[in-house]
Amino acid sequence: MINPIFESKNKFLKEYFETYFESKKRFPQSIIFEGMDTLSQYFFTMELARILNCENNGEVDCNCVNCRWIRSGSHPAIINVSTIDFKEDTSKTVISVEQIEKITSQITKTSDYHRFFIFSNAKNSELNQIQKNKISEFEKANYFIGEDKSDWYPYPVNRKIMPEASSNALLKSTEEAPDKVTFVFLTNTREDIISTITSRSLVFKMGSKFEKNIIDTEEFFVDYPNSDILSQIEKGNLILDKISSENLDIIEVFNSMQEYLTKLILDNFELKELIISDIKKIEYAKKQIIASILPKNVMESLSISLSKEGRL
Repeated sequence: MINPIFESKNKFLKEYFETYFESKKRFPQSIIFEGMDTLSQYFFTMELARILNCENNGEVDCNCVNCRWIRSGSHPAIINVSTIDFKEDTSKTVISVEQIEKITSQITKTSDYHRFFIFSNAKNSELNQIQKNKISEFEKANYFIGEDKSDWYPYPVNRKIMPEASSNALLKSTEEAPDKVTFVFLTNTREDIISTITSRSLVFKMGSKFEKNIIDTEEFFVDYPNSDILSQIEKGNLILDKISSENLDIIEVFNSMQEYLTKLILDNFELKELIISDIKKIEYAKKQIIASILPKNVMESLSISLSKEGRL
């Protein structure tokens, strides 16, 4: 039922939701996906929406109007909510209370479709080659972002993008959503959503669809978390050399580092707090890059902060 393109790293999710569909139980009203591959989270949500709105029991190869519409990224049942989507007010920096009020008003009206409100930190900017390659993998399964969104890309939502006032305004809707309405939050971690929404949601870790990391991050985390400062700086410089020689996107490399650390938590639960702290340090490094700080300076600062001496 669920397209096999989503199975390689998410077999449990595929089997879980297929069992859900077969049981005919009411579909969850609120879902949080957490992980570093927001694009996979987005397209997996589209696949869930496709099955729920399919005219032929959600068959993988169904070509009904709804399935075609959803795969093309233009179905009215899928509503993107971000700082640039589903927005009429002048604020461009957050998901506003006004947007939430519009959602609240909209869901009171009945619909023949199962509607999905997908929360992300979407942006319109020129896509790099890595992002284009990721999107093209889903296009092979006839999934598209949408003709009017050639530069649109979903990034994870967080408490800065969706502040407490907006989250609280949505709280009652996530708890008492009408039938055939589902809220989906695309995140790096469930901690990026206020706990009162998290407690009302199903939360799933979602692995990357892509089998290999953009770069071998294990070499950066040799002796982690006790690497000395000089060797950590040296490893950071090697990563920078690879970024330059292979024309890689440093933001995507940092994403890969965060994904590696997230997986470490499963086998090193006693280090959970330290690892989460280091994931946040990498997130700050990404913000420095976006602010046009020299990559060499950003990598050196990050390397020091992740060394044994840098923690003192």
